[in-house]
Amino acid sequence: MTAPRSSLDEDSKLALAAAAHEIKNALGPLAMTLQLAERQLAAGQPVMAADLAFARAQVRRLSELVGDLLDQTRADLGELAFRPSACDLGAVVAEAVETFRRGKPAPIVVELPEVPIRASVDPGRVQQVLANLLENAVRYSPPGSSVTVRLERAAAATARISVRDQGPGLSAAEQAQIFGRFVRGAASTGTSGLGLGLYLCRAIVEQHGGTVGVESTPGSGATFWVDLPAA
Repeated sequence: MTAPRSSLDEDSKLALAAAAHEIKNALGPLAMTLQLAERQLAAGQPVMAADLAFARAQVRRLSELVGDLLDQTRADLGELAFRPSACDLGAVVAEAVETFRRGKPAPIVVELPEVPIRASVDPGRVQQVLANLLENAVRYSPPGSSVTVRLERAAAATARISVRDQGPGLSAAEQAQIFGRFVRGAASTGTSGLGLGLYLCRAIVEQHGGTVGVESTPGSGATFWVDLPAA
């Protein structure tokens, strides 16, 4: 009798292993923090505000991991939710940056055009793309260094959103692969994540009829850009 073959391909196995590892890493400290809070309450002591903030951060991290896995599955099936509407891209970009700053204060420079650029996009999805690009830019940049977000006309009917960091940059080989599933750059060693953020960025942008790319020189930072059809 032949042994049954696994119904999971190698990418799926990798996803499950990476997800299990990341979820375990988040659940362990969360459980310890909650146990400490229970002991403090049982002893009539106040729960420390820092412990509650840490627990919230771990829950947020778990939510992001699960959300990325669900979106990856939907993207593979071509079923990502997509609700376009006529928008001012400058307002979408500004709101995305402000939302990001609330969760992670960072020196972010925003450059918007004087003349508004309108486009038919899903604002939530575009902001999801920007959140991923900003997360990577801040994570891999030296502490205190600024990240620049720019919106501009790339052509008569195209708008470009770019995020420039001052991190270690990417080699030519990394640039060719960085938007793939479960791909992480060499500088990501020791950091958390599934390697799905940029893959989802590409899927969302392509669903809008746009393109994504990166320009980088090792040691001189990287600029990730998104081109979207504009009015």
